[in-house]
Amino acid sequence: MRYSFDASFHRSLKRFDPLQQVEIKRRLDLFIRALAAQCLPAGFGLTKLRPELWEIRSGLAQRILFWRSKEEVRFTFVGSHDEVRRFLKSLR
Repeated sequence: MRYSFDASFHRSLKRFDPLQQVEIKRRLDLFIRALAAQCLPAGFGLTKLRPELWEIRSGLAQRILFWRSKEEVRFTFVGSHDEVRRFLKSLR
């Protein structure tokens, strides 16, 4: 399994303060390790939004969007619930 990060993910991550960025990166690291071990705990709040588009929680306020196929997980955006809704509308 490959893991990649879109430019939109990096742009959205930069909007958070440094401590929040560290927490988001730590959550991503735990998520990637759980996927690799094929043992995903319920605490990630994993939600399927569209075919191949998923969301996990990073704390109470942040959501991380990613596309998942058999070969790759591609992280595309991080933001609040409302920011994620706006981002999803931009995909239409």
